[in-house]
Amino acid sequence: MLKRVDPLRKELKDLETKAEDTCQKGEEITKIIAELEASIAKYKEEYAMVISDAIKNSVIKNDLSTVEKRVSSSFVCVTLRRVSSLH
Repeated sequence: MLKRVDPLRKELKDLETKAEDTCQKGEEITKIIAELEASIAKYKEEYAMVISDAIKNSVIKNDLSTVEKRVSSSFVCVTLRRVSSLH
């Protein structure tokens, strides 16, 4: 009877060891997942800031373009007035 029980005890011990290893690996994986989720959240924030900056830069460029057109138009008007006042 002991000959039958000893292999079962050994198998039980092996299974318990594997279960402990599996639990440890599961905890490690859970920790890695949490770290990855934190990284993803950080990257989302950074991406949002980059997009916001890009939009601001685009608006600034459009404003600058509008101002340049107005200045150019004003310069043409001033030049035409000078020319017409000379005649």
